[in-house]
Amino acid sequence: MDRATVSIEIPFALYSKVEALAVEVETDPENLIATLVEVGCQRSVWLRNLQELQEQIKRDGSLRVGTSREEVVEQVRRTRREIFDAEYAHLYR
Repeated sequence: MDRATVSIEIPFALYSKVEALAVEVETDPENLIATLVEVGCQRSVWLRNLQELQEQIKRDGSLRVGTSREEVVEQVRRTRREIFDAEYAHLYR
């Protein structure tokens, strides 16, 4: 399968850091950059969701997560799972 590629110029010092980090995490610079971009995208989605929650709290005065204890606990678990998936799951792959 052919992949289209582009060439970019970055400062040598930055590339040296990328190379050193790639060695440290036992991957190549291309995979490291791809991982960092994916993490950045996930963080962007997470921040957008956080902003929506903040706006909902301002607008409604609450999160509307449910009235029963079980509903609140389930929402907290779901949120914790989403944060883990967005911020830390890539470390365990």
